[in-house]
Amino acid sequence: METVTVLHGFTLGGASWYELAQRMPDDVVLLAPDLRGHGPEPVTPCTMDDCAADLVDLWDHIGVERSHVVGYSMGGRLALHVAVRLPERTQSLLTIGAHPGLADPADREARRRRDEELAGRIEAAGLETFVHYWESLPMFAGIARRGPDFMARLHQLRMENSPAGLAASLRDMGAGAMEPLWDDLSGIEVPCTFVAGERDQAYVDAALQMAGRVREWRFRTVPDAGHAAHFEKPEEAAEILRDHLRWAGTGTSSSTTA
Repeated sequence: METVTVLHGFTLGGASWYELAQRMPDDVVLLAPDLRGHGPEPVTPCTMDDCAADLVDLWDHIGVERSHVVGYSMGGRLALHVAVRLPERTQSLLTIGAHPGLADPADREARRRRDEELAGRIEAAGLETFVHYWESLPMFAGIARRGPDFMARLHQLRMENSPAGLAASLRDMGAGAMEPLWDDLSGIEVPCTFVAGERDQAYVDAALQMAGRVREWRFRTVPDAGHAAHFEKPEEAAEILRDHLRWAGTGTSSSTTA
């Protein structure tokens, strides 16, 4: 059996991976935890180190020595953190729409201030107002092509969070708070697949930059998809993960783009 730990994006939860789980082979065990700051009774603080420690506790509890680690957006940044800080527990890495932090201190400080403003907005305006704002961002426009029923399911997942939890997540593990990992990527020795939606150019660029810094890598784009590629094109994203697991299991080195 292969254990795959999937880490969700901001405002979501472990249940957001249900479509991917349905498309996995029978010999794959998918672990989909709710990350700190998410859920009706979120655990805080929400730093990357705290979230990584939660994963270690989960793996130890169920007897998993090493896991494939998959992450989307915020969860992708956490997955990179885990691969760097916990190499002995990481079997392979796959990220979707992610980067390893903001390298420039000025950019990081500007993002930290924006995240702080957004956290205050969540606390002041309430969950429903914020969720409607978040869902209207252009980077998520492609999800609407899945239709109103799918949109409603994601909306319900987001509404299961708390304003305080989401605000804490932004403050503790937002891109402005995260310690950048660019210089640490060369130490990742496990197979890595970096995925981005074809229309998500900033993250296509980030994926290619990350690929140039690790030893074993693949770069994949999801055609005609934006930032939330696994929501917009679930079958294509699932095949990329299935192919990644096959490749990671061979123990052979390969560097490819597609």
